[in-house]
Amino acid sequence: MNTRARFPELDLLRFLAACAVMLFHYIYLGPQNHAWSASFPLLERIFKYGYLGVDVFFILSGFVILLTAYDKDAIAFTVARIVRLYPAYWICVTLTAVAIVLTGTNHNPITVLQYLANLTMAHSFLGIRDVSGVYWTLAVELQFYFLIFLVLLTGQIRRLGGLLGMWLFASIVLSLREPHGIAHFFLFPEWSSYFIAGAMLFLIHREGPSPYKVSVVAVCYVLSTAYAIKLLPFGGEKLDAGLSAPVIASFLAVAYGTFLFIAVRPRAGSSNPFYILGLITYPLYLLHQDLGFILLRSAPTAFNRVLILCAVMAAMILLSWLVHVGPEKWLASQLKSVLVRPQKMAVSINSLVSQRLAGGQVIPAVVTATVSTVRPTPQTMQGQASKSQRTKEGDTL
Repeated sequence: MNTRARFPELDLLRFLAACAVMLFHYIYLGPQNHAWSASFPLLERIFKYGYLGVDVFFILSGFVILLTAYDKDAIAFTVARIVRLYPAYWICVTLTAVAIVLTGTNHNPITVLQYLANLTMAHSFLGIRDVSGVYWTLAVELQFYFLIFLVLLTGQIRRLGGLLGMWLFASIVLSLREPHGIAHFFLFPEWSSYFIAGAMLFLIHREGPSPYKVSVVAVCYVLSTAYAIKLLPFGGEKLDAGLSAPVIASFLAVAYGTFLFIAVRPRAGSSNPFYILGLITYPLYLLHQDLGFILLRSAPTAFNRVLILCAVMAAMILLSWLVHVGPEKWLASQLKSVLVRPQKMAVSINSLVSQRLAGGQVIPAVVTATVSTVRPTPQTMQGQASKSQRTKEGDTL
């Protein structure tokens, strides 16, 4: 069975969300910020909402990260995330920084310190500016990964449903206060509802729906919509006059409904025609903004602006594919090899601590395989096959 074929809809949604964000930048934000002089009056009315593709990313992340993490320990989860995220990110940061420096298109020159700090992906927590504006979402993702790491570290993954409800309740309480403090930082209520909804939808997929789970997802929709149309935080920014609150609420309703349908739909073992689209979405998201604007501004003004737009989008998709099949795969393989020894050492330490806590009795440690493109050998045909399916689906993030 092709274990990568379980959620082809997610790969398609991931790619479409990235394209929506790309069109938002090229068609709506670019002309407004004078990054590109072309005008698309009709398309602007549609793709000014393309930024909501990020909201879709966050719901999807909540679903798929739980899909990959549920049967992992904290160490294996961390290694898997590092191997999946950093190789493509390092390549894209480098390509973007070099392009900006060579073309001199950035009003704020990129420094060596800024570039090196960006490579850590934690630079925004230190107050260091992004090399590319789209990187802000990665900081939010890291906050979510940290919470999942804590859940796995404390062995509370089987109590995830209750924890998600508690997180949602805390997010609502924090949303009624001024946005500051350590609780606000770690629980990030502006975005938490998307991740909570995605994670709960995963539980609906895994365990089946219940009134509690569906209610949590419904409340998440209300909270995320309240933030999206600027009802929260109180006294904060108002919704842009050019945007419609009913349109935003309707889009999010469709997004939530689509994910709910995916969660409850029976899975089939058919092939996944969108698999490669899912793989190139990450580098496409990271690369498209600055490199795309450089190409758009470099195009001859005599050319048809629609053809230029289509050509640049095709070029960015092609470049993303080249990044994935070339340096990203090689770098991920090298990074995985480097992390094998520290992972084994950490697992050994965990086993030793477990033995000491058990009063000297040996407790078998759960050693989850390092991220691999090879399907693990099943010890039981049904149980291990299911686990392999979840792991492989997560590798497409």
